[in-house]
Amino acid sequence: MATKTGTHGEDNLLYVMAYILSWITGIVIFAMSKPSEKRLRFNGLQSIFLGVIGTILSFLPIVGWILGLLLYLVGIVSGIKAYYGEDVILPVIGQYAKKYID
Repeated sequence: MATKTGTHGEDNLLYVMAYILSWITGIVIFAMSKPSEKRLRFNGLQSIFLGVIGTILSFLPIVGWILGLLLYLVGIVSGIKAYYGEDVILPVIGQYAKKYID
């Protein structure tokens, strides 16, 4: 599910950065953002959840590696869409992240 929010702002690069190194940059972005920056915190938290699941899957040979890579690519696409003002709410992960932000 994708929702359109506003135009380009100062934080747009931070949305992409939240997904670049998966859960590592997600933690940094989430921790550094203010509670009032709900959209930035959402993307950081969603990146953390996505990265943790991808890291766990990467311990499974071959199938886990492929699924981990696909989750990483989903994260990059989510970051690019967030950069252009469209939030991607991933099933289960995004809803869980949104619950903690609101």
